[in-house]
Amino acid sequence: MFKDYSKYQLVDYLTDDYFVDSMLKPTLQSETFWKNQIDDEKIDVNEFISAYMTLKGLHENKPKVSDERINILWNQIEKTNSSKHIRIKRIKSFRYLALACCFTGVIIFSLFTFIKKGKNDTVQSITDFANENIINTKQPVNRIQIVSGNQTLAVEGVQAKVEYDVNGKLKVNKQSVTANKQSNLIKDISAFCQLRIPYGKHAFLKLSDGTSLWVNTGTTVIYPNSFAKDKREIFVDGEVFAEVHHENNRPFIIKTGKLDIQVLGTVFNVTAYKEDKQTNVVLVSGSINVKAKNGKATIIKPNQLFAYTDQASTLKTVETENYISWHEGNYIFKNEPIENILLRLSRYYNVTMKLPSYPSGISCSGKLELKDDLTHLLNGLSEITSMSFAVKNNEYRVKFE
Repeated sequence: MFKDYSKYQLVDYLTDDYFVDSMLKPTLQSETFWKNQIDDEKIDVNEFISAYMTLKGLHENKPKVSDERINILWNQIEKTNSSKHIRIKRIKSFRYLALACCFTGVIIFSLFTFIKKGKNDTVQSITDFANENIINTKQPVNRIQIVSGNQTLAVEGVQAKVEYDVNGKLKVNKQSVTANKQSNLIKDISAFCQLRIPYGKHAFLKLSDGTSLWVNTGTTVIYPNSFAKDKREIFVDGEVFAEVHHENNRPFIIKTGKLDIQVLGTVFNVTAYKEDKQTNVVLVSGSINVKAKNGKATIIKPNQLFAYTDQASTLKTVETENYISWHEGNYIFKNEPIENILLRLSRYYNVTMKLPSYPSGISCSGKLELKDDLTHLLNGLSEITSMSFAVKNNEYRVKFE
């Protein structure tokens, strides 16, 4: 239907009926077409900008230029394009509009608005969406939530099973979401959804491509209900254990506040709470390419832990079970600072832990059953360490002897 604009220059655009019409009288179809051309890098953006400035800018601002000067330059353009058999009649009606811009250097703010919209409004990046919807947003207090646009579906219970099929249709706890709710909750295929898990709760999320995510407490996952044809991207704030569905030609990318994790099909764990200084990626099987915000990329192999902070990153061999057992209801730790253990327990049980400001110097190894009562677990830790605690109004005050 449309021409190949990949080799178009300024004059080519100005002599093209579709370009002229769509710039002066844009429609939803034409705006979408040009935005896709820009996003997919199918055209020379500099030539496009020049043509747009020439046409749109002087359509609103018509400075005075002598007819003699216009005719001289117009003859040069006609000579240059004589071999192209272009429609001179149409462009002559705009010659004053086009040529005057060459001398005035008018720069129109609307141009930059147009380009910005082409890259952000139609296809907003998942990172930009996350920055707008996660950074300054607290986790829900009581219920697991599925959010899309202004619509929110609240899920009762301590855990939830959220599943999308290949067409993006949604089931929650094996129950199909009704057509009415689904049409409100998922308005279009390019919209991002959020699964928001409060502290003290957790969920299983199956994405439309078949990827499975076990979502830990206090975590938000942002995802499309159906993925694009060329890539699969989600954003994670918190912790997930992932089994990624293998696709050779469509990599799966997990974005966090500090890392981009790219895989083709693998099993791994990501811990990336925004309030934590360190982000951890532990690989169980497959292969992962982790790219930090500073641009440095690291290949991770099975049984390796990649730990990243703003100051440094490390890569070491670990026992992966210690990092992934939480998704089966266990917490296994080895030589772990007791402060880290208490932090994980406070998140899992959604309680406040008040710890001393000084480091304890205590490290522990063992296994906790997360289905057990928190007080029972803390009593067990107190028996093997010099820790003591008291509880009042769901707040646990800890002391190190």
